[in-house]
This record gives sequence, C-alpha cells and structure tokens, in this order.
Amino acid sequence: MDRRLREYARHRAALDAAELFDLVRAEQLKIYFLCGYVTIYEYMERVLGYRPHTAHERMRVARSLATLPETTAALARGELTYSAVRELTRVATAETEADWLAASRGLVANQIERLVAGHEAGDRPDDPTHPDLRPRVVRIELPPEVYALWRQARTVVATERGSEISDADFVETICRGAIAPGSGADGPAHQIAYSQCPDCRRATQNGAGREIDVAAEAFERASCDARVLGSLDATSPERATTTVTPRLREHVFARDHHRCTVPGCRSARNLEVHHIIEQSCGGGHDITNLSVLCTGHHTAIHNGLLMMAGKAPYDIRFRWVYGPPLPAGLTPAAREAMIRQRIEEIVAGGYSEPTPVPGMRRPSWETEPIDSDAAASVPS
Repeated sequence: MDRRLREYARHRAALDAAELFDLVRAEQLKIYFLCGYVTIYEYMERVLGYRPHTAHERMRVARSLATLPETTAALARGELTYSAVRELTRVATAETEADWLAASRGLVANQIERLVAGHEAGDRPDDPTHPDLRPRVVRIELPPEVYALWRQARTVVATERGSEISDADFVETICRGAIAPGSGADGPAHQIAYSQCPDCRRATQNGAGREIDVAAEAFERASCDARVLGSLDATSPERATTTVTPRLREHVFARDHHRCTVPGCRSARNLEVHHIIEQSCGGGHDITNLSVLCTGHHTAIHNGLLMMAGKAPYDIRFRWVYGPPLPAGLTPAAREAMIRQRIEEIVAGGYSEPTPVPGMRRPSWETEPIDSDAAASVPS
C-alpha cells in the first residue's frame, strides 16, 4: 500500500507538470476562445472545475514554469510536489533557479514556504529578507448557530467602540480576549512575544512558534505597555522591566475609570496604556502623559488615523485625520446616505491630504521629539 500511495503522488506530480505546460499553450492558442469562453480563467472554472482563486494561482505557476525548466522537470519526475513548486515560483528566476532548487532539496512544502518568505523574485536564498507585511487571507466556514454568534459578538464590540469596526478589529478583540482576558489592568496588555532588530528596526511577532513580520507601528503600540526582556543575544539574561510599572498602571486605570478615554467609546475590555507623547519622541512615563485606550483606538493612533494631544486626564483632545468612523448600527440605507454625504463634502471642498497640526500629529521614527507643553496647547 505504501508503494501504491507513493506512486500516486508521483503520478499526480507528473499530471500537474503536464497540465501546467498545456495551460500556457492553451492560453497562447486561445483555446478558451474557441470553446466559447472569454478568458482562460473562465475556461478553467467551467471546464476544469477550478475555483477562481485556484485558477489564477495555477496560471501564475504555469507562466513562471515556462522560464524554469529544471523546476518543471523536478515536478514531472515527482521530486517536487505542486505545493512546493507553487512557493518556489514566487521567487525563482532563470538566473536563481539552481540556487533555490539546491536550497529546497529535502524540504517539505511548509518548510519551503518559510524559506521563500520575505524574499522577492530575483533574490537568492541567502539574500537578506524583506519584511512581509501583506494582509493574510483567512477563510473559515461556520455552522449557522456559530455564524449567528459571530454576528452578535461583532455587534457587541462595535457598540462598545461606538463605530463600525473592520474584520481585523473584531478578530483582534476576540484573540486578545482569549490570550489575556480581562480589562488589562492587572499587567502589561502585551503578553505577546515581539522582537526588534536594534540595527534595522525590523520587528517580528511570535505566532505559535513562527516569527511573523509586523509593521513598525504595531511594535510601537506594543512598546507603550509591555514587559521588556532586553537583548536575547546577551550571554546572561538581562533584568526584565516594564514600560509602565504595576503601581503606575493601577493608578492610570483607576483615574480613567477602567475604560477607553476616546469620547463615545464604551469599551472596558482589551485596554492598553498609551503614551500621549510617544517614547520614541521623548515622551516620558509621567502620569499626565499616560492614558487608557482600547486596542482599536490605540491602533488608530499609531497608524496615523487618530490624533491625540494634551495632558491627561482633563486636557486631552482627539481629532480623526480623515473624519470619524461611521456609527455602529446604521441601516444599509442610512449608511449609504452618510457615505454619499461625505463624498459630496469632499468633492465640494476639494480633497487634499490633511495638514498635520504641530504637536498633534503622530510622530514617525525620524521626527524630532515633540515638546509636551506645545502639544498640550493644540486647539481642538
């Protein structure tokens, strides 16, 4: 039986190689047009039974293999599976094909996926990798009763936030509630492992044993309220510290009534301490520079969508850069009308990038530190 199963795998790989070769020829000869279809993708969906995404992916692989003869031969001989070839074609070119085949020898598809991660077409396996910050696509199927719970939970989170939320906001709220349940007052909100290179400032987050590249803004947000282990390359463990001491966190949460301080937000879960003047720009840990935010609004600030200035707790001002999010619970008609109204306002007024208000914009890594007194005097 083992021999038969191995033989099936070899035959499957050989069939994949033959089909991919013929798909390129079919596209060149416009076979799909002769069969009454508009595109090769429609032909693959209706005749070959592929789903749209799978059809596009197989055509991408087929076109790439046209310039990768050794990879094609390895697939035809059953030395590589289609899954492995699919990953290699993302980076291999005619000049680098031999290097990638050598580097992937003996690896399974999952290992090859990690090998090519962070590389671009034309790179060699030993070239420095680039941060992969593309959004990940996650597809799930839910039974009706779980789907109903999904919708109900999303409504609860949106109502707490006081505005519509994105899929990412909702999933993050669920995940953080599972990893660190509660409000976040008992310890640093980020019990998640982050790492950052001290030279290039590239940041990664550990996800169940796998290092995932994250944007600098995500690392900055985590640094507001985190436990710092120090250098992992040190010969002996450094003394762990927290960016906000337990006593200071307790005071800030009590002062802000254990809820997000953004007007209109009622969220009392997944809360984090934020430095109004960021640490990277000279902001300190004094009590007037700390405020409690929910994960959604904390993310919005570090992504440059929401501006915050002033001194906590009585002199804080917020301003949405591109206008506030749509309120939660709108009917489809009301939502469409509000979107149309905003578009008309932009067209009537002439759209331009918002002019940052000194002291109220979110500083980048390269900007000079912002004076806290200047930031506190910004008008709303």
